[in-house]
Amino acid sequence: MNIVVISYRIAGNDGVSLECVHWKEILEKMGHKVTFLAGQLDRAGIVMPELHFQWPNVMELHDRVVYGKGKYRQIEAKIFDIAGTIEGKLRHFFNGNRKVDLLVVANIFSLPMHFPLAVALTRVIEELGIPTIARHHDFWWERKRYIKSQLFPFFERWFPPKLAQIKHVVINSIAKDELKAKTGLEAEVIWDSFDFSNEKLSKIDRYSLHFKKDFGIRENDIVFLQSTRIVPRKRVELSIEFIKKLADPRAILILSGHAGDEGRLYLKKIKKHLKTSTIRYKLIGDFVNSKRRVVRISNGLEPKRARMYTMWDCYRNSDFVLYPTKIEGFGNQFIESVYFRKPIIITSYPVYDKDIKPLGFETIGMRAKPDSTSVNKVRHLLEDSVEVERITKLNFGLGKKYFSYEWVQGKLEKLFGEMNLH
Repeated sequence: MNIVVISYRIAGNDGVSLECVHWKEILEKMGHKVTFLAGQLDRAGIVMPELHFQWPNVMELHDRVVYGKGKYRQIEAKIFDIAGTIEGKLRHFFNGNRKVDLLVVANIFSLPMHFPLAVALTRVIEELGIPTIARHHDFWWERKRYIKSQLFPFFERWFPPKLAQIKHVVINSIAKDELKAKTGLEAEVIWDSFDFSNEKLSKIDRYSLHFKKDFGIRENDIVFLQSTRIVPRKRVELSIEFIKKLADPRAILILSGHAGDEGRLYLKKIKKHLKTSTIRYKLIGDFVNSKRRVVRISNGLEPKRARMYTMWDCYRNSDFVLYPTKIEGFGNQFIESVYFRKPIIITSYPVYDKDIKPLGFETIGMRAKPDSTSVNKVRHLLEDSVEVERITKLNFGLGKKYFSYEWVQGKLEKLFGEMNLH
């Protein structure tokens, strides 16, 4: 089949972008041709800037209603005016492209970041009769900012739309139940995934060998990695407090994420917290992206070259992973930690408790305030490499069983059968 995966952006290391890449690899292994279409891309595909939620006027419309005092009726005409422009672009793409057998929509119908795009895409799918899988990572009713807005009728109409051509996929069982209760729509649960059959990714190669030296990490340091974005719900402050309570001079906290799209106020707060915490740390997000490369940077004196690393390089060079998140659609960082065979220090969150924990994974539980139990368990593991090997081997086996590409492929084959696709 000729398949198009469409999203606001497919760039960086956020969960939606990562899963777009995973699905592309799975679908290509199944023999299909897959094309990315997004407003921002750092991978091969087709860029249509109008699809990005930062396209001119799009964020202004969003913020006027969601954060301001604007009313929907005051911006309705503008929404549909922009939607008409985007609809024309999409029609041109789908009519000009060779026949699209399947469209995969990644989170566009879930979070209302781009009102006009949801309208335009729904109309195109309906009129052209494109078989569609809408994959939902998180819904608008899960975010406080949307609950406070004036757009309930609009959200209920378009997020997600109710069309016969669309099959809905969610990434956890809680979302499946909520979608059914709120909209009457049925959805298939397909968890996040990783290519567990490709064990080469976990090996340190010649490029990865430079990682510690480049960031001033000593060979005998114990590297605690938090690979999430630096946004409030990721609770980076808990990682800082955990390292502080561990009180091991070898411990160093590596924060490899970016501030994301939720402003830089939290990042500023975290930087201040780090400076007053007395722990050892490195903020390396500016040097972590989806591709390795060497870049030229200026330090004010003379330009020099610096290596850019991938998230996989961060995992390869870490000893423990800290995952103190408050809420997740599923948990890409959890699966990645399992794949790279790292012990995971984690706070419970609803999806973890409902879908992941019952599968039998062994983790180091951490409370919202780091306690001596979790700290002592880490201290024990630092002295017991055999136990670390047992835990990480067990977790890898479970990850391969439940989060592999092969598991997702089985789910997709089932969906294709229901949609009469071959």
